[in-house]
Amino acid sequence: MSEEHSSERQSGFCSATCSDRASLRKEIGKKEVKTSDVFVTCNLPKRFEHPHWFNGYGCQLSKQHPFYRTSASEYGWFPPGLHSVPTSYYPKSPSFSNYLAAAGMYRNYSLNTKMDPPFI
Repeated sequence: MSEEHSSERQSGFCSATCSDRASLRKEIGKKEVKTSDVFVTCNLPKRFEHPHWFNGYGCQLSKQHPFYRTSASEYGWFPPGLHSVPTSYYPKSPSFSNYLAAAGMYRNYSLNTKMDPPFI
């Protein structure tokens, strides 16, 4: 058996699938899978079409000791994957926000008839 195809793992390679240089080069050269390659999608923005673009999640940059991690931090620990991003996207219309920005917030101009409480 040649040195390239040995069954033992060599240091510097990512996992069992990349145990030799040929497998590593093949893994690096793979095209990134888009959501529309796997699922039927409708009106997806690019961030959902390419879930591998997401970064900044706990598993990617956290140096926090696992002992001090809370159970609530597990929700945002991993970035969205191919199977967890939505397959359809229908954004809300900004018409209410646009109207509110132009008209301003509601203000109550009614007469105050309640007496002030005594300061004790």
